[in-house]
Amino acid sequence: MQIKKLVTAIALASAAAMAPAAHAMVVQDGWTMSAAGTTTNNIGHLGLNGGEATVHQQVGPGGTPFVGAKFEEFGQIFNINYVLENVPGFGDFGFPQNFAQPLDGMRFVFTGLSGVVTAYNAVTGAINYTFNQGIGSIKLQATSDNAMTWVDMATMSMRGPSGGDLSDFFGQAQTLGQSTLLLQFDTFLNGFQLDLAGPGLGYNSVTDLFLQVQTTNKISNPFTFAGACVFDNSLLCSTGKVTSDGSADALKVPEPSSVALMALGLLGLGAITRRRAKYF
Repeated sequence: MQIKKLVTAIALASAAAMAPAAHAMVVQDGWTMSAAGTTTNNIGHLGLNGGEATVHQQVGPGGTPFVGAKFEEFGQIFNINYVLENVPGFGDFGFPQNFAQPLDGMRFVFTGLSGVVTAYNAVTGAINYTFNQGIGSIKLQATSDNAMTWVDMATMSMRGPSGGDLSDFFGQAQTLGQSTLLLQFDTFLNGFQLDLAGPGLGYNSVTDLFLQVQTTNKISNPFTFAGACVFDNSLLCSTGKVTSDGSADALKVPEPSSVALMALGLLGLGAITRRRAKYF
């Protein structure tokens, strides 16, 4: 029994060391965001609308993608709002809300995101892709003058697993696909801050915080052969535009101290058990 407790404690201590792994993250309820001199409370999750990306996709001599083909994209998600957290722990309800005034708009701006094709069906045109981690620039920006000027609130980076699909790469407008992205906060800028409500929901570092973004995507400008790729003129590319709408949830890496305390407790329990064994 002592060996079993020791193994369990070691496993928990290892889990603490590996806390940044995506599977260990906890979705946050009822969090608070400060931006542009305002504070918006009780956020359930974010609503994302009006996204548009220009995608440069590597293709073969026949103009079709293939497994391992590279891509690069840039664009924006123009409109970010939020859904009020009505019942913490039981989901988020209601229509997207406006942020506290004078903050009247937020957006994501991304450049240089890249990845590779992981599957391609030559019969249906269906394509799957994954993003490269840590490549490209992602900024969260805010405006308080009806989008006349935008101020950087945070920088973020792509983390894995992140990727998605399109049901037909050569499809016309409205061809559907989905993406799931994991974005890690790198820095907070110009007074931006996230506060997590509830006991034990603080965080030690900005990089403990993530957004999990899920979008439904549609081809708006069909992919057409464009010649040399803009990111590598030795390759051939097709270029198209994809629009997207979706939502994002705030995630946090569990504080290692809580897992470490559990491990120490089990180690102590094992020591007590051994002592008792000497007396009986």
